[in-house]
Amino acid sequence: MYFEDFQIGQKWESKGRTVTEADVVIFTGITGALNPLFLDEEYGKKTRFKSRIVPGLLTASIAVGLTYQLPVDPFGEGFVALTKLEMEAKRPVKIGDTIKAIVEVTDKKEREKDGRVYLSIRTVNQLGEEVMSIKMEIVCSKKA
Repeated sequence: MYFEDFQIGQKWESKGRTVTEADVVIFTGITGALNPLFLDEEYGKKTRFKSRIVPGLLTASIAVGLTYQLPVDPFGEGFVALTKLEMEAKRPVKIGDTIKAIVEVTDKKEREKDGRVYLSIRTVNQLGEEVMSIKMEIVCSKKA
């Protein structure tokens, strides 16, 4: 989408995505985040979560990926860069949970050749509970 295509207050909802064992194993292997809270069920049972949990950065990555897949294609033609990302974990995500992203345009700031667009991503699980909130700043070109 180009800068002009975004309107403050626009909202979109992604499809759901179930987090799998393979997601966690691949993510922790690639990143080196080999925390027993993510990988060891017996360890997880002794924690406040009562089982393993999904890494927060994996949850954020999936939420951003779901945003990429929206039919409006916010990161397609016109997209220049993701310049800022803030995340706040609200609830643990566990293997087998299905999450989706509810995306809203919260602000826009025009510049000479492009503009900054501010998105809020509410990430919810299959029960409708918010598991993470993400604030994102992207740069988009203006239409020629």
